Amino acid sequence: MQVAILGATGCVGHSLIKKLITANDHNIIAACRSENKTVNGLVSERLTWRTVNLEYPESIRDFLQGAEVLVYLVHSLKSSGFESLDKMYAQKTGEAASKTEIKKIIYLSGIIPKHEKLSHHLKSRRETGEALAAHGISVGEVRASVLLGTCSASYRMVYYLAKRLPIMITPKWLNSLCAPIALEDAVEVLEKSIKRDIKGHEIFEIGSDIMHYRDLLSLCGKSIHGYANVILPVPFFAISLSSLWVEFVTGVPNSIARALAESLINDSVYSNNRFKEITGHAPKPVEDALKECAEQMKKEREERIASFGLKKGG
Repeated sequence: MQVAILGATGCVGHSLIKKLITANDHNIIAACRSENKTVNGLVSERLTWRTVNLEYPESIRDFLQGAEVLVYLVHSLKSSGFESLDKMYAQKTGEAASKTEIKKIIYLSGIIPKHEKLSHHLKSRRETGEALAAHGISVGEVRASVLLGTCSASYRMVYYLAKRLPIMITPKWLNSLCAPIALEDAVEVLEKSIKRDIKGHEIFEIGSDIMHYRDLLSLCGKSIHGYANVILPVPFFAISLSSLWVEFVTGVPNSIARALAESLINDSVYSNNRFKEITGHAPKPVEDALKECAEQMKKEREERIASFGLKKGG
């Protein structure tokens, strides 16, 4: 089977390509900005990189030539007006895909709470799924909360807050609920969904342990320091102030930090967790995933320090 991936150079896309190469089941067509034989160190005889411009349906059709399944991982959080961009890209992609051999689209979204006023981020995620499904192609929409992986902006935001602020004053929205999931578990669901029979626009909510965001921060601190962070929620943090504070402390760009912080007004928990149905096993417990991520972050830091020393000495 030929699988096309839009958003291939991002955190999830990179991890999915590595998994598909290892599984040796599919040929992969991956989107990139320039014609390269290798991107992010990913090389395989079954991996082809193609350029694509999502503003032009003909460019999307050219990119999709020969593919039967499309994995859609596009997100424009770094851009101002990301909602309109994401909706436009999804509309053009769905329309273009309907004129190719694409039989289904697998789309990674966020968990969308019912009967709540949605943040701009989650509203955009919902509208993206609807736009992809509006052209007659079956869509498997995988909905996940916080992804626990060292390349994930959500995880890095939590990690650096927990690492640098053992005691922190936080917005009251950290009382909201979430259902974090290990990046590798989310990627496994995407990989399994490629082979799954999808009818219409089908929703697959996934996640691990349900907890308050403040507890996620505390557990992350425990994975780093060996003790939980002290969280003191207060009612008067504005979103704009919070996102600037998060950018200052964590390095996550303000545009992304603001969208993610705004999303904390919503609970992000599954009503029907389909993870085990799709994979055949339970997801990794959050505490275990956090420990593995903290160890990987420590290893990456040590490698950067060693590399800096070699460059300086050389």
